[in-house]
Amino acid sequence: MATTEEFQPASIDSGFDEGMSEAEFAELFEKAEELSQYFREIGPEYDTKNTFAFPSIEKFKASDLGRLQVPKRFGGHGGNLLQTSKIVSELSKGDSAITLAYNMHYIMAGMCLGLFSEEQNKYWMGRVAHGELMFGPFSEKRAGFSGLADMKAVPQEGGGWKLYGKKTWGTCCDAATIITTNATITDAEGNIPEDFEERVGAESFFVADFDIDRETDQGDGISIKRTWDACGMHATGTHTIVFDGFYVPESGFVCEWRAGAFGVLEWASLMFASIYLGMMARVLEESREALAKKTLGAVFGAVVAEDVKVASVGHIIDGVGDMAYRYEMGRRVLYQTIGEVMSGADDDWPLELRFPYIGLAKTFIADNVMHMTKSAMSLVGGQSFRKGAIFERLYRDSAASLFQPLNGDQSRTYIGEYLLQPEELED
Repeated sequence: MATTEEFQPASIDSGFDEGMSEAEFAELFEKAEELSQYFREIGPEYDTKNTFAFPSIEKFKASDLGRLQVPKRFGGHGGNLLQTSKIVSELSKGDSAITLAYNMHYIMAGMCLGLFSEEQNKYWMGRVAHGELMFGPFSEKRAGFSGLADMKAVPQEGGGWKLYGKKTWGTCCDAATIITTNATITDAEGNIPEDFEERVGAESFFVADFDIDRETDQGDGISIKRTWDACGMHATGTHTIVFDGFYVPESGFVCEWRAGAFGVLEWASLMFASIYLGMMARVLEESREALAKKTLGAVFGAVVAEDVKVASVGHIIDGVGDMAYRYEMGRRVLYQTIGEVMSGADDDWPLELRFPYIGLAKTFIADNVMHMTKSAMSLVGGQSFRKGAIFERLYRDSAASLFQPLNGDQSRTYIGEYLLQPEELED
């Protein structure tokens, strides 16, 4: 049974109110273990179907895990960053693709708590506490994480905005009823500011109802375009969201996006890291089970007719040991990073490096989970290459770790650019 005692800084503050006790966390973790097992059972079917695992919606809501991080004063459990990370990793052990969908809910709930006004938190987090799910499509086809939003928020005469554009990664759209997104506020004619600084300031964060007819995928000024057909993570069901005059009232404005988001993006980076830490645990588990039982029969160079167990072969032993080593290092890097964020140690980092330094946990784990899935296929042998084999699926699903922000290339660029500034060299 996992606990949160592995990291207890001098002062843990969830940032909102009284946190979750160890007893409360233990009870929720048991529910996560049960839900993880269910994900494990249905995961292969929806990987094959290449669709979102729709039956998981009812099970996830029934688990009461959706209000995990919502502060108790808004009706939630009051879970902190570390507790949420451990729940996400446990779910991911069952099936990373299904968990990745609900991870979007955890990411947006965590980010929004730090960006919403008190009134917005009472309303929207109150709805989450009653079982609703949220998602946040932000990426646009033109550019990745660093690109300013081309999607437009056009002011309306009676107040509010109408949104126009497309977002390409609508993860959890099949389960959510609350949408958050970013768009650039234009003039009344729909013109995006030409001045760079003005444009950055106009890029804004919004929240609204996601009221979609689930039969037609259509809503008022918004729709789901089913474009998800990826290498892996099939059961995530991540589709394109089309905004065509989607109305957001004035109460749906949250904040300037760039100024606000970079202060809470640990919820994104560290939750993605938690997904892949859970996958690392699954790779190690499946490899041990397969290799501990596997025999080669009588082999060339062995004693005549000797039945060779692969568990006694040197490179197999070393390979499994290497997996355990990488998992343990990944766990420590993730929990240490979470610990520094929760204790406020990140305040001592240069402001420009806060997000890439937090993101190091995700990039480290991403590199290692991909290494582990490749190694597992090599150690287990040709049977792991068959379509539908757990190792084949883990190999495909691990590739998604390359793309969630920040990836390794982005992290190195942010850090390198900062370190090579003349004023930093002078210091």
